[in-house]
Amino acid sequence: MKFNLFGLLLLLVVSYSCENENKKDAETSIIRFENIKYYKYPITENERPYKYRMTYYFENGTPFRWIELDSAGRMTTDYIYVYDTNWTQTGARYREESAVDFSIEKVSYRNDSTQVTEWIDSIGNVYYTMIDNLNKQKKTYRAEFIGDRTHGYDSTFYNDKGFVERIFFTNTKGKVYNDRSFKYDSINNYGDWTLRKKIMDDTIREVQKREVHYNNYYSSDNGKFYEGIISTAEISENVISFTNDESVVFLTRTSDWANQSAYIAHKTNGAYVETVSFEDLDTIYNGAISPNGNQIIFTTRNADQKAIWLLKKQGDTWSEKINLTASSGITGGYFNWLSDSELYFQSSGNQGDIVKGKLVNDILTIEENLIELNTLDGAEFSPFVERNERFIIFTRYIESDPSQQGFFISYNTNVSGNPEWSKPEKLEMLPYGWSAFIVNENSQFIYTDGDDIYSVPIDKLKIKKSKIK
Repeated sequence: MKFNLFGLLLLLVVSYSCENENKKDAETSIIRFENIKYYKYPITENERPYKYRMTYYFENGTPFRWIELDSAGRMTTDYIYVYDTNWTQTGARYREESAVDFSIEKVSYRNDSTQVTEWIDSIGNVYYTMIDNLNKQKKTYRAEFIGDRTHGYDSTFYNDKGFVERIFFTNTKGKVYNDRSFKYDSINNYGDWTLRKKIMDDTIREVQKREVHYNNYYSSDNGKFYEGIISTAEISENVISFTNDESVVFLTRTSDWANQSAYIAHKTNGAYVETVSFEDLDTIYNGAISPNGNQIIFTTRNADQKAIWLLKKQGDTWSEKINLTASSGITGGYFNWLSDSELYFQSSGNQGDIVKGKLVNDILTIEENLIELNTLDGAEFSPFVERNERFIIFTRYIESDPSQQGFFISYNTNVSGNPEWSKPEKLEMLPYGWSAFIVNENSQFIYTDGDDIYSVPIDKLKIKKSKIK
């Protein structure tokens, strides 16, 4: 059954824009993240986009990466910009579907209005060139494509708002191909388009809906955190942790829960550009990075045998793994560092209980079993403790009782350093998940559902305001 597509999409876009834009003021109108969804026209009810294009921007508004995904969320194109110290693009690294290694693109300028892009092969030779003629706004109005010879030209025209109005390709004989124009149906309060139609031969071919985000959450409407960068469709994300200054994020990915791979990302100009494999670790079960970023505690699992290990940074390298279980007899996992020597984690006893421990001179001890939080017939794990111990959020799972499955919060009714925990309350607004973390000046709640990393505005958790500072 077909329906009035534009009326519905326009309503969705306007509703989305009003809800999001009212939270911002004019001083925060720099785009940080956008997600364009592409629909073939005409569209049937409940049809999904056939592809997505996400662009991420640094805090100064300069793009650092764009990623195209297919309808299932798998990467088809990945493009990472390279800049010099003056924020002039000098090249890029890019890869397409199924490629493991990135290819190289080199960018240079003949003058203020001529940009030259060269594609480099594996031995450093240029095999293709594009020459862009730029207008006063530094946007391409004509591009020449050159291989062994000139193959043709792209011509681009813009409307009075600076949006692309028409693009077409002309070969060297003057024949026009792929002539398409765009009609814009919705503009938000900041003058950015949010809905447009692609038209070819006077016929609507495609509808493109654009999410535009001006906050620094780097998450789209579906809640995925850095989709395509930290949260991917290629493999499941299981745990995530951040250093105190959030300059480093540590996470694991897996297709086999007992054997996970560790990844790490460093923040650059206010954003995580890419995650890279943490080569100093083999497969692990879960782990967490310390507040200062100089230690990683992790668990390995071999059949039913678990062990806790410590990795310490020494200069620019990491130490040999230290077996904490061998020296302490303690097993467990799902760690949260309160400080560089204090941790909350799940001990293996009683199907999994949350405990508070200390790590001194590479010796792990359990200081307290948190009886107020733990149950006899369920598993409690993956705690997050506010830095001053004002509250703790953790995951509980009792198999026969859905009301006891999910995130729970308990408040400290005493003082920092000597907490007394209130009766846990379920955070009903959250789905089942684990690996809770709060970041971005206490504005974002981060968690995983076992497949992806998600972000939720902290306001939605309705945590007592006196406990969030």
